[in-house]
Amino acid sequence: MANKTVVFLCNCGPNIADSMDLDEIGRWAAGVKDVTAVFRHNLLCAPDGQAFFRQSLAQQKPERIVVAACSPKMHERTFQELAEAGGNNLADVQMANIREHCGWVTPDRAEATDKAKALIRAAICRSARSEPLARRSLKVNTDVVVIGGGIAGIEAAMTAAKAGRKVTIVEKEISLGGQVIKTEEVAPPMECAPCLLAARLSALKETPNITVLSNAEVTDVLGFYGNFTVRIRRRARAVKDNCIGCEMCFEVCPVTVASRFHLGLGTRKAIYTLFPGSVPAAAAIDKEACRHFTDGTCDACVQVCPFASIDFEQQDEQIEVQAGAIIVATGYADGDVSHWPELGWGAVDNVVTLPEFERIASSNGPYGGQIQLRDGRPPAAVAVVHCAGSLRDDGLPYCSRVCCLGALKVGDLLRKKYPDVKVVHVYNNLVFGTPRESRMYAHQRHAGTVFLHCPDLTSIQVSRNNGRIRVAGQGLAPLDVDMVVLATGIKPPPAARELADKLHVELDKDGFFAPDHSLLHATGTSLDGIYVAGCAAAPCDVATSATQAQAAAGDAVSKLVPGREIELEVLTCFINEEKCAGCKLCISVCPYKAIAFDRAKKVSAINEAICRGCGTCAATCASGAAQARHFTDNQILAEIGGLMHV
Repeated sequence: MANKTVVFLCNCGPNIADSMDLDEIGRWAAGVKDVTAVFRHNLLCAPDGQAFFRQSLAQQKPERIVVAACSPKMHERTFQELAEAGGNNLADVQMANIREHCGWVTPDRAEATDKAKALIRAAICRSARSEPLARRSLKVNTDVVVIGGGIAGIEAAMTAAKAGRKVTIVEKEISLGGQVIKTEEVAPPMECAPCLLAARLSALKETPNITVLSNAEVTDVLGFYGNFTVRIRRRARAVKDNCIGCEMCFEVCPVTVASRFHLGLGTRKAIYTLFPGSVPAAAAIDKEACRHFTDGTCDACVQVCPFASIDFEQQDEQIEVQAGAIIVATGYADGDVSHWPELGWGAVDNVVTLPEFERIASSNGPYGGQIQLRDGRPPAAVAVVHCAGSLRDDGLPYCSRVCCLGALKVGDLLRKKYPDVKVVHVYNNLVFGTPRESRMYAHQRHAGTVFLHCPDLTSIQVSRNNGRIRVAGQGLAPLDVDMVVLATGIKPPPAARELADKLHVELDKDGFFAPDHSLLHATGTSLDGIYVAGCAAAPCDVATSATQAQAAAGDAVSKLVPGREIELEVLTCFINEEKCAGCKLCISVCPYKAIAFDRAKKVSAINEAICRGCGTCAATCASGAAQARHFTDNQILAEIGGLMHV
């Protein structure tokens, strides 16, 4: 049966009209089979062009519509909506891109004209095989899941909660706080970090619509923007939630192990909290260290607990949370200097990394804030080596930006304890992003800190020298000091790739979560409804982390309005049950986990509410049972046939 098809030609100003003979194309198109009318306009996307489009459709009442104009990415939706308003189905519209594919890349006018004819003929042939598409919508879920409980995660959760949204924080550690709680002061204002976090944690704890799942991790993510299902495994703490962290059990626990929170510089018991005043307040039991779990010989904590909080039988929980948006705030990992023995870390006493120095100087650290050498003496001279393990091909190839600012704190923290201490910075380049940071640098110089330039920091050698530490390097007079602080950079957390795969979002070349647009949507990711904030996106300071978190949460809640419906993907895939062999290959390749196996029918079935129409299943299916709507084999073959004029 013949299809009543109309063709629209757009001049696109001079973009198309000056590059090819549209008069010739119009005469040719009028003679193509099934074409009943050809219309031409100077600019179809303009208001008067759209009015012309509507009037022409009302006059002709076509079954199929071909628009020869710009890229479908620009205005396919525009013409589909105009066609729908006139009574056509959105699938009735086919676009031939004769601007980007012809006018802009084919300088010969005759060649561009012939090429445009081929593309238009292909669109006409494809339109004859089009099948109706149905628009569907779904009410959005306004809840938010925040992955990560550091400063960015806390700020994102608080922002969303203030807007009346229910928020679930998923934190891998047993308590919130992230990296900031491991520091004593935040630069450049040198504000007390534990005090800063304590106020935020207290406010968070009193916010009823925030649920904290600590000691937990995301195991799977299903769905799409407005309708995510987040699967979470919460590891058993072996301590009930009624624990208030009174620490009575700490005193009787016979097992002492190295503390990861203190970066191995201090110890903790097998039952522990990260720090006083932590949220959640409940302690946790390290099953690999606890004697009850290793050999069954101890229950001392049970005997002294005034709240009967110990529960050795507690099991891991599998939890599902429904949410409309997900905010990734997983923070960062510290740069590693163990690969360069010439820096002395691990071999020379009193050579520490900047994060280790932060723990040493912290009041909640292993030494109660007393900065001292291994033998207990106060340091008289300290060298800070910048870019340790950074800006080198065999380490971190990039500048982490915030290391220089963190390194400046060394002088401030030392002089509060020892006003006469000598502090020397060895650097190649210094990076300070704001006037306040520059003023902190000037303050350090005024206070007596010496800055020595070394053109090649990879030449630095740190070694023992008569009871002291010698720092030597290219163009640098040898320094003898008591302590060396290696300013390490920031890298993505180890599980970033695994989490990105679960979320179906992209990482950048350095392993951080890639933004949707680095300038216009820096807190968005490659998938709608999933946001990123703080150092999960790139190295940044506390202020930037908080601001990004607030921006991400603000964007999320502004779109997830109660009662609002979102349009589901129209171009989903489907499976022809008669052709399906039940091989399940489609299930294994679907990135959105939208396909399940129907055991009764022994065929695969697609949940079209989850499907995003990527076509991976259709490309994989050997029997041709899986097809992508609007891109079926018949439609593609017809388009190719039209292109080749078969």
